[in-house]
Amino acid sequence: PEHCIDDLPACKRCGDRGYVGLEPCECLLRLYREEQRRELSKLLDLNGERFSSFQLKYYDDQKDPDTGISPRQHMELVLLACRRYAETFDGKGSNLFLSGGPGLGKTFLSACIASVVSERGWSVVYETAVNLCSRYEAVRFAQRGDPEEAEQDIRRYLQCDLLILDDLGMERDNGFTVSVIYEVINARLRSGKSTVISSNLSAEEISSRYNPQVASRLAGEYENLKFYGRDIRKLKKEI
Repeated sequence: PEHCIDDLPACKRCGDRGYVGLEPCECLLRLYREEQRRELSKLLDLNGERFSSFQLKYYDDQKDPDTGISPRQHMELVLLACRRYAETFDGKGSNLFLSGGPGLGKTFLSACIASVVSERGWSVVYETAVNLCSRYEAVRFAQRGDPEEAEQDIRRYLQCDLLILDDLGMERDNGFTVSVIYEVINARLRSGKSTVISSNLSAEEISSRYNPQVASRLAGEYENLKFYGRDIRKLKKEI
């Protein structure tokens, strides 16, 4: 053909420039989403961790005499709330705090949220509190790894549409880590960015471990979804 050796653009809309005017082209956004999913896949099983795979059968259906509902009924509401959050995510600063004992599905539902929100084209960063604090430590004290790479990670923590911070409370308990947690939570609230935090700590334990500013923001700016039941990891071993 006449143009067989010409270097023709793969995207006719932007001519492979990535932008149409000042707006990113859909081809560039598609590459962003693919790269983001590759990054998330290093930490999460995005194919296996889906809302449809969340098994309520592991939660007791015996009603609590004090509340009148069973752990299973309660977790149905928690599942619905997480699913609604992910499917209606609009990047306008809505926040979730997932609290409860270990092995109750907090990390699983966090991964489900990450999967759905990233599929819808929003930028998502998933990190544990331990790793987040270590990245700040690498920049502040230049002790571990590449400080420039750590600075890039910190920018991602602060600028992504949704930050999912897993296992709050597992990081070392000292003044530096408390200041880091406060800095991240406060900076994202001030910039109107959304955050999902999961923790084994109760509201009372949060208040005693962190400063009043952290406790106040988690109580006032986050929707608290409490997880109830028996440790699912132990239940699976018993079956």
